[in-house]
This record gives sequence, structure tokens and C-alpha cells, in this order.
Amino acid sequence: MRLRMRTGAAPWLAVVMVLSVVGVSHAQVDLAKVLVGRWEGEQEYLLISAENPKRILVIESVTQVDGKWVANGRYGTPAGLIRVKIAVATGGQGVDLSWTGPTGSQFQLNLLRDKHLVGKMTLTMGQNKGASGSRDRTLKLDKVN
Repeated sequence: MRLRMRTGAAPWLAVVMVLSVVGVSHAQVDLAKVLVGRWEGEQEYLLISAENPKRILVIESVTQVDGKWVANGRYGTPAGLIRVKIAVATGGQGVDLSWTGPTGSQFQLNLLRDKHLVGKMTLTMGQNKGASGSRDRTLKLDKVN
């Protein structure tokens, strides 16, 4: 049996290739549109910041690097923000953001309805010395612009 490509197949193949490229850039635009901006909220009680539970995350950009999504931004309190590089995962559970803070704390947030980030910060062992209970602290942020 001899296989032959019909003359009409080549243009369709080109269309499929173009659409797949457009699909990637369209996904990037949508992800950036949803995530880029200022997010404000509160973090569950910490001894060192009990008087200021307010937290701010400013996502400045979302790009795809080596097939993985990465966001660049700043995170902290109204008193000051630090630069963070955020891993962005998309999959069956939606959009997940994660990064490590300067003291080693692990941040994990899930995007809900494109306007809320909900998750936790996990303290390092050193930050939790003398404390009882979980090292996890709830973190909730809402998009403000």
C-alpha cells in the first residue's frame, strides 16, 4: 500500500501549526491578564507581625521560560516589598503560584475565580521555634487592580 499526501493536506497542516502557536500566545495573554496587578489581603497571625497582618503581592509580569510559566513581582507588607520569582503552574486544579521567601518560608497560593488567591505560607523550622501547632499560616489576597 502506498501512502500519498493529498494536495489539500499541506494547507491544513499549516493552519493547525499556526493555531497551535496562536493558542500558546493567547494562553499567555490570558494568564498575564488575570495575574498581573496588585493583590492585597491578610496573613494569619505571626508573632513577629501580629500588629500588621496585611500583605501585598504585586505581579509585574508573567512569561513562559523553557515551557514553564514564571511571574516576577514583589511581596510584603505596606512597610516594604521584596522581589520574588513565582512559579506558576496550570493544570487540572487551575492556576497555582509558589515561591520561597527570603527567610525560607514557602508560599503556595491557588487562583479562585480570577480575583482571589488563597493558600498558605509554611514557616521554616527556625521561625516556628517555641510555637505549638502547625507551621502553616493561611494567606488570602484579593485583586485590587
